[in-house]
Amino acid sequence: MVAPTSEQMDLGDYITSHNITAEKHSSGLYYQIVAGGLGLTPSICSSIKVNFSGKLTNGTEVEKNDQVVLNLKLMLEAWRIGIPLIKAGGRIKLYVPPSLAYGSEGKKDGSAVVVPPNSIMIYDISLVEVM
Repeated sequence: MVAPTSEQMDLGDYITSHNITAEKHSSGLYYQIVAGGLGLTPSICSSIKVNFSGKLTNGTEVEKNDQVVLNLKLMLEAWRIGIPLIKAGGRIKLYVPPSLAYGSEGKKDGSAVVVPPNSIMIYDISLVEVM
């Protein structure tokens, strides 16, 4: 999946205006490998243990979890693209266009909006273990 050009441009503007040095993936997301890791590289079918936080571009933290076990194929498209770029023990920051995160729906917890529709997301993910 590739993010629409308009989303890529908005995210590129954010990256530039905040002087962020990051690589651009062909999907349209940007990433920074903070630490490459030395363990196993996850595949799309891997179960992974991660510590992560997810923020909006205004700095509001909307998600956070430590030592959580997840199946990579069930995660956001951005995670399926970004996490296999590192190995166990690694850490990556993902700058995600809306269509590779929660898209035009956003994310709700009951009736409360957690992630507004069409939001750029910023994830800081430490890959603790690949199972």
